[in-house]
Amino acid sequence: MSKSRQSATVRPFKIFNEYQYAFTAVSQLLQSADVPDPQLVYIYGPSGCGKSALINSLLPDFVALHPNADWNSMTASEFAAKYAVASKNKKIATFQQKLRELKLLVLEDIHSLENRMHTQLELLSTLDAILKQGGTAIITSTRPPGELIHFQKKLINRFHGGVCAGIAPLKYQSRLELLKFLADFEQIPIKEKELTLIAQQKECSPRELSALLNQLQTVSRIQQKRIDGRFVQEFLDGNLTPPRTSTAKITRVVCREFKTSLAQIRSANRSQQIVLPRQCAMFLSRELTGESLANIANYFNRKNHSTVIHACRQIQNDLEKSPGLRQQISRIKQQLGVYPL
Repeated sequence: MSKSRQSATVRPFKIFNEYQYAFTAVSQLLQSADVPDPQLVYIYGPSGCGKSALINSLLPDFVALHPNADWNSMTASEFAAKYAVASKNKKIATFQQKLRELKLLVLEDIHSLENRMHTQLELLSTLDAILKQGGTAIITSTRPPGELIHFQKKLINRFHGGVCAGIAPLKYQSRLELLKFLADFEQIPIKEKELTLIAQQKECSPRELSALLNQLQTVSRIQQKRIDGRFVQEFLDGNLTPPRTSTAKITRVVCREFKTSLAQIRSANRSQQIVLPRQCAMFLSRELTGESLANIANYFNRKNHSTVIHACRQIQNDLEKSPGLRQQISRIKQQLGVYPL
């Protein structure tokens, strides 16, 4: 494996009171020209609360300040998978050298390493090496360090040795501000009065609020109805729903669009010609079905739902940069009947 530098994509992010402490901690870490103290930030909060979005919004600052620095962002499951492959191929030394020389390591969903003691020890050594040579690390999890029961004590101590910042569920005012922000960014024709209805009745995560707005817009387009108070209330009451689809149907349409096969998409093939349609199918399954991350991962013969999270994040980033991909996703949705032809 040769050294590589990633690019950081700027995505819109709004800071609420619930994010302030975590945002400040990550800002100080990534915007420091020297070695920050402490060198590690551990962010925890429920799934979909905005941990990844917060980090990604600040990564461009790090890249601008350290243009020649090597850094990497991955899920803990990806770390485990790469470690397993390196071990199988007897290339652990190469794996270690590549990661331990990083200026920054972002490792998400650390809780997925529960009970994986050998991988935890490798991660501990990796973090120690990075921090010793002046590097930094950001760790995310759905749980605080003290609740990682089946983890090496030394690894938990490393997490406690940094800044531990929790992100609480958004309160009403923050939910309303987020909905206004998302509606404006996505150019969804909805007034503040209707957004207030949603904020009052839906105490859910930022990710879920974003998905809800997109579903609301989809239904309004299909039914060719204005998003007014009555329409929103009917939607919130469950009387208006987007067309039902399934992961299997989505994947078949994706295969036709990308001219590949179902067997290839569900295989272990990691070529770009297969990875892109596979990630698109995962992304659309997450957006258009009620399936859990685990069920989506299982359909694609993946062991862990973190693969789906990574796919969704990657496609979301790519959509912002690639008009061609946006057109492909739009065509797939049309064939699924999600948008009217």
